[in-house]
Amino acid sequence: MLVIDHPVWLFVALLIVLLAAVEVGFRLGMRSEARGEDQLHEQLKGARNGLVTLLSLLLGFMLPMSLSRFDLRKHLMIEEAKAIGTTTLRAQMLPEPARSKARDLMREYVEVRLKFFDAGLNGAQLEAANNHAQQLQNELWKQSVTAAQSSPTPITAIFAQSLNQMIDLSEERLAALENRIPGSIWLMLALISLLTCLTVGYSLRRRTSLAMLVTPLAISIVMALAADLDSPRTGVIRIGQQSMERVRTDLQAIP
Repeated sequence: MLVIDHPVWLFVALLIVLLAAVEVGFRLGMRSEARGEDQLHEQLKGARNGLVTLLSLLLGFMLPMSLSRFDLRKHLMIEEAKAIGTTTLRAQMLPEPARSKARDLMREYVEVRLKFFDAGLNGAQLEAANNHAQQLQNELWKQSVTAAQSSPTPITAIFAQSLNQMIDLSEERLAALENRIPGSIWLMLALISLLTCLTVGYSLRRRTSLAMLVTPLAISIVMALAADLDSPRTGVIRIGQQSMERVRTDLQAIP
């Protein structure tokens, strides 16, 4: 279990660690001032300004990375729901018994897809739902092949086309879920944030709660927000499955 998969915990942990870094930096700065090391103090103030600028740029790049991944997952969810709806409509034009079998399989498929994206971080449920979805895809494709062999018409061809698109989109959604911000980037940002807060604390001449809180709080908020957008299964900001749920309702209404 990674802390970046739990943005609230990440926010709390970051805030505590960065506040501690500011406190450590402040105490080191007081000792340096007591020894009359003014030149070192000025040099570290320059380093602080550089680190703050660097961290701001990195966080500015990181947020769009997280947001683009979030938008892609949302877009693919809508596209898959549309593909399932289209496949279901075209299945109604198949000859019996392929029509009834395809309808029942599509109803089951929508339920399985909803379970897959509602499973959170439960590995066993995720694997079971994914395997079940693949089995249903194979069964649907068999129905498509059977219908095409028994009745090779344009209707069976367009059904196979929409079914193929639906299967492709399920893989695209899975790939989008797995496409996360690399851990090395999180580690780099954490280290730079720690150094920034150390130098911020070192540059303070006296202890003030607001001055010691602002930088750690701002960094923690931005990094937690980026983690929330990058976490497809946990966090406060989640992609709703309303489109898929509407498809399920439509499928249940088909006689």
